[in-house]
Amino acid sequence: MKSRVWLSVLLALSLLLGLLSGCAGAPADNGGAANSSEQASPSSEQERKVTPGTGAKNPLTGLDDMGGSTNRPVGVMIANNDFMQGEQVGIADADMWMETETEAGITRIMAVFANTARVPSSIGPIRSARSPFVHVVDALDFAYAHAGGSAPALDLLSSVDGVGNIDLDAENVSDYCWRDENYPHDYEFRLRTSGDMLTKFMRDHDYSQTALKEIPWTFGTPTGDDCRHIGIRMSDAQTIAFDYDSASGSYSKYNGSDNILHCDINGKPLQTENIIILYTDRFEESDITIDFYLQSGTGYVFSKGLTRQFEWERTDDGFIMTEESGGKLTLTPGRVYLCVVATHFEDDLSRG
Repeated sequence: MKSRVWLSVLLALSLLLGLLSGCAGAPADNGGAANSSEQASPSSEQERKVTPGTGAKNPLTGLDDMGGSTNRPVGVMIANNDFMQGEQVGIADADMWMETETEAGITRIMAVFANTARVPSSIGPIRSARSPFVHVVDALDFAYAHAGGSAPALDLLSSVDGVGNIDLDAENVSDYCWRDENYPHDYEFRLRTSGDMLTKFMRDHDYSQTALKEIPWTFGTPTGDDCRHIGIRMSDAQTIAFDYDSASGSYSKYNGSDNILHCDINGKPLQTENIIILYTDRFEESDITIDFYLQSGTGYVFSKGLTRQFEWERTDDGFIMTEESGGKLTLTPGRVYLCVVATHFEDDLSRG
């Protein structure tokens, strides 16, 4: 009896070993095919990590660094008084800047980010809207974050269609901004916002997250005459300068006759790969504030230590910037600093 049991056990073990040896002897490409199938079909967890827009082309800089699922740039109005030197928050992280005179020789800066996801966790001091910036955000279909505005600028904002108007001085905006009570300046200079707050504002107000107008430049290899230093008279009271560093391919910005390096509150300098100057006629729109016609004219572009002139025009469809040889204005991939300057200061442009 026992021998029969042992015989059954031995037969079962023999069958089991045969099966195992058959698995071990299966062609390797069967297992490889199964693994290949699994790799070709990522898990749902992997799919969730690939958000729309991640690694996409940044429309302002031409770099493949876009995160988030939207492509509408947002401009944030920033105070630029002399006493703001080294005390602006988050401004050095922008993809683009626009600077122009607004009143009494004082300039303001609009820090532009390719979408709200790129705005840092704190940016400011946020200041009021001014008409030259409204012309530009309308022409480029940017959203526009500001704190109230001059009467002409607010009238202009109300007359243009489609501007993503983010007024952080309106009623019921406590979810979208705050005042930094520790900031060592007056109340009007303490207003801050963040990328998350701007994203929420645009969502809550059902603003389009997609830009409907083209950026007026493309990206490639720039040409032109050698130019490593640029000096720009912005107004009777303000000059700025840029110096090119061939090692980094970037220009550093300096302010005033003392050439003070423009840094944010953390000591991070404003650096750009491209500088655009638009010269246009200036006029006093009120007893206090300045505006520019911004219809058409001659501009200068600086990239890779080179400079050349181009033609520009603002139409109902947006901005057009054209090389003298024809075709869209070509920049080197990277950040952009846009200056809007009165025509009578063109003779003061320094290039060396």
